[in-house]
Amino acid sequence: MPALPEYKTRVLLENHGVPLVPAAFHDLMPDILPEPAVFLKAQIPGATSRAGRGLVRRASTKEEISNGLKELLAEDNCQGVLAAEAVDIRKEYYAACLLDFGDEENLPGGVLLFSPEGGTGIEGRTESLLKIHFSLLNPPSALDIGYELPDVPHVYELADFLQRMISTFIGYKLTVLETNPIAVLPDGSHVAVDCRAEFEKHAVSKKNAHLFEVPESSADDSTPLEKMVEAINAADPAGTGFFRASRKKAPDGAITVATNLCGGGGKMLWEMTTGGRDDIFSLNESDTSGGLSGFKSYRILRVIMSQPEAQVLILTGSGMAFQNQFHLASAVWKALRESPAPLPCLLRFGGTDQEKAMNLMDTVAESLPVKVKTFRPEIFPNAMVEHLGEIATDHRIKQEFSPESGELAFEVETPPARFIYHPDRNPDGNEPAFVKECPTGFLQWSNGRITANPDAKCIGCLVCETLSLLEGNGELTIELDLPEEVR
Repeated sequence: MPALPEYKTRVLLENHGVPLVPAAFHDLMPDILPEPAVFLKAQIPGATSRAGRGLVRRASTKEEISNGLKELLAEDNCQGVLAAEAVDIRKEYYAACLLDFGDEENLPGGVLLFSPEGGTGIEGRTESLLKIHFSLLNPPSALDIGYELPDVPHVYELADFLQRMISTFIGYKLTVLETNPIAVLPDGSHVAVDCRAEFEKHAVSKKNAHLFEVPESSADDSTPLEKMVEAINAADPAGTGFFRASRKKAPDGAITVATNLCGGGGKMLWEMTTGGRDDIFSLNESDTSGGLSGFKSYRILRVIMSQPEAQVLILTGSGMAFQNQFHLASAVWKALRESPAPLPCLLRFGGTDQEKAMNLMDTVAESLPVKVKTFRPEIFPNAMVEHLGEIATDHRIKQEFSPESGELAFEVETPPARFIYHPDRNPDGNEPAFVKECPTGFLQWSNGRITANPDAKCIGCLVCETLSLLEGNGELTIELDLPEEVR
């Protein structure tokens, strides 16, 4: 999902009455410099951990302001610099709104995350975050939120701030909205010091398109892998498939990580985990979410794993994903079997059929060419990264994979795939057990062959191929087209 730089996120918050630290945006060197003391923050789409990368600076003199503006404006892909006033902060809070696709206890909607301690180090407190689930159609009032908050000073002023955040989140159909920190000033008022947002392009209304406009220059520098993901999305538009390669060089000695982050919550948790660290380097940003097919997950995983510098793959969601986790695990297994250079993996499944997903990976782990470690959703990424060193390798293994010959049973246009039947693996000619496991009834058995039910739809779940390999003799395989560069 695309991310808005802070200066654009501020506009969304201002439009819904959320108070912010006074700031001015400069896309060129101004004739009149801001007054000290200010914080200068480079506005680079997708940039995270800005302070650790020297993209945020405190300037206490005119000379520091002038030099800081010149240096930050010269950064690659910098859209401008936000000069924010320094304020007297008495306390810091953290808050974020995320999409919540629901579970056994909660209907789909949104979730407000809150911590009475904000600023740096929030990644170490993810398990203690207060979670307030809310309806997108009937959001809570400030009074409702106030009842849920811990005992903090000026609680209902804070609740009003958070209610306006929720209003912004819903009003612009965002997928993530984060303020960190929320500063408590000496008079008890609250202001957002830093903020960020993520959104789905197709959810932006025409009247708000100007607020989310991405500069043309940011689209012109697409890498070959980014273009491959764009082509995958064009061929199979259901669900979100986002990939952006880092434009930075990995620090010496850092573990280089390819990421498959399933949903805005997974992306946020990973950024909180790695923010400010120079021993872990993310080669890419990613998001695969919104109920995309196992077919599409597989294709994007293959692109993500094709990054030559990668030492390990991290796959994690928010822990409450709408995407079926068994279908996702099937895509992971297929990608590891068929990739010419698979990566060792740390996998965190959370959502529908998460137990089946974990059982699948446990069952096939010994047969895989690389090490795989699977985590339950209650284990957050800050605990997962402790295992990076033991699982990462300095070299990529190479393996050969050639699709096995068989009979083309049929093709599917959306999501695109070819279903290959291998009659030699079913010498008795009996109906394979996995046919009945097709969740939509799309697969049928007719005259000793697998056929497609014209009145049903393939959802690209990979269940048939997975069960064919696990419980049968591999009677059915699925061929999914990929760009030449990742085969």
